[in-house]
Amino acid sequence: MKARSIRGRLTTSYLLLVSICLVLVATYVTWRLQAQYMFTYRSMVLTQSRLIGGMLHTYAQEGKTDPAALDRLAQEFRWRPDATIHVVGIPAISLQGAAASPELREAALDKAYPSAPEAVAALVRVRERLVFAATAVTLDSTPLAVVHVSVPTTWVWIQLRGMIPNLALALVIGLLVAWILGTRLARSLVEPIDELTRVASQMSAGNLNIGVRPRGPDEVGQLGEMFNRMADRLRATITTLSAEQTKLAAIVAGMVDGVVATDRNGEIVLANRAATDLLGWPPVTGDGAPPAAPGPRLRAILDDAAGDGRITAEELPPSETGDRLVEVHCAPILGDAGRPVGAVAGLRDVTDLRRLERLRRELTANVSHELRTPLTSIKGFAETLLGGAMRDEVTCRRFLEIIDKEANRLVKLVDDLLDLSRLESQRISLELARVDVGDLVADTLTRLRPLAGSRDLQLRPADAEVTVLADRDRLAQVLMNLLDNAIKFTPEDGRIAVGWRTVNGEVEVTVADTGPGISAADLPHVFERFYKADRARPAVPGGSGLGLAIAKHIVEAHGGRIRVASTPGAGTTFAFTVPREGN
Repeated sequence: MKARSIRGRLTTSYLLLVSICLVLVATYVTWRLQAQYMFTYRSMVLTQSRLIGGMLHTYAQEGKTDPAALDRLAQEFRWRPDATIHVVGIPAISLQGAAASPELREAALDKAYPSAPEAVAALVRVRERLVFAATAVTLDSTPLAVVHVSVPTTWVWIQLRGMIPNLALALVIGLLVAWILGTRLARSLVEPIDELTRVASQMSAGNLNIGVRPRGPDEVGQLGEMFNRMADRLRATITTLSAEQTKLAAIVAGMVDGVVATDRNGEIVLANRAATDLLGWPPVTGDGAPPAAPGPRLRAILDDAAGDGRITAEELPPSETGDRLVEVHCAPILGDAGRPVGAVAGLRDVTDLRRLERLRRELTANVSHELRTPLTSIKGFAETLLGGAMRDEVTCRRFLEIIDKEANRLVKLVDDLLDLSRLESQRISLELARVDVGDLVADTLTRLRPLAGSRDLQLRPADAEVTVLADRDRLAQVLMNLLDNAIKFTPEDGRIAVGWRTVNGEVEVTVADTGPGISAADLPHVFERFYKADRARPAVPGGSGLGLAIAKHIVEAHGGRIRVASTPGAGTTFAFTVPREGN
């Protein structure tokens, strides 16, 4: 944050110091002005009392000695409305005694009160600060009365208030000048540090072709020079390392298999992109810091090769490679003395190879299983017929019908296998044309309605006319597979609903039934070949186990998606999408 920067702290501290100094100076100047004004005011009041006393002395020589008459004459000498002038007779002062004010007692003794202007005091009288002065009125060196003058100190404060705006203006100007000077000073001090920070940040980002400007022989200049020397040394070192890294990267970059190399301490010093992609590591920079600790088995293989020179070939466990199968061939890196100084491991992804082997085994097992049942049935009924059942025409016809049904099942299985093989190898071509989704669904329902029995087949279109660019026969095959499964697994009094709608430029067709549903564990596998969902329920005759796999490949060949949602005991919903015509 800017308020916490060095420049901000320097400027703030400088302004605070100047502000304190200016406030102290303003306070001192105000105090001195007040003292000077008060001194002048006291002198003026004392002078006025002496002038009035002298004028009254003249009147006393003319025979006017009555204190009351003198008081009336003295009022004519009032120079300010708020000034108070009294003439007090000596007898009255004597009667007051110690209760009389000190200026009256002193003046009664024919002493000018005070004897010096500096001694005039400002006393509090009647909730107001007043300045007092008293002068004796004499006749033939004998005091007749005392002239007492008092004036409020308001004039002093009026004069001071007139000075306050000027002092405030001077304070603001001083702060402004201090802010300008403080900002310049802070910038001159912080600018070299900012430059060092900026250059260091750019160097850390990889820009090594920059430096700090020379700034003279002071400490900051020496720091910049040392920084430039360090940057030159770092640039040369990194250039050398980059050249070596480029040579090494050129050797392993074109390799399809992954390569991982470690030093004698087990730290990764090299890993090409194939290795990092295969093991899920971030790229290795070659600075000796491993991107992530390798799995324990790979670490053990590399340590054995780097320590004992052992050559190893094995597969990594799935816990270290996620869903990939990786085959490792590890050998030591020998130094000048023929002793291991590290290890290098070649990594090969054999996931597809193992998957193909597994699929081949599963396909063989599944096809064998699917073929065995109809072949066994055909063989059994044929042997029964050959054993003498042919003489019974009714039995013979029934057995031949079963043999024909099982033969048709074999033909359908073989056709589905060939169809799936062509779809997976992408050797099938789609005959694209405009297809009205409503007509397609209606035709398919009409063809399958006789198989539905007492099941309720409902049509729920969301859009009246929707067309897609697709292969009509293939889409009909997908819809027939989904409806055939729904009819097979829905009870006689169940309900099957087919609908379609337009969503985000695609046409989504749904087939929902009220059958027993599919468990959550089986849902991810329903589109696999020969997968039997919910093996605890009775098998449905006539299915090859390939319909959903074929449907998935057909939908994906059209650029769409197929999904399934099910709740056990509440039914199943299959949905597939096809891009709408023009998208």
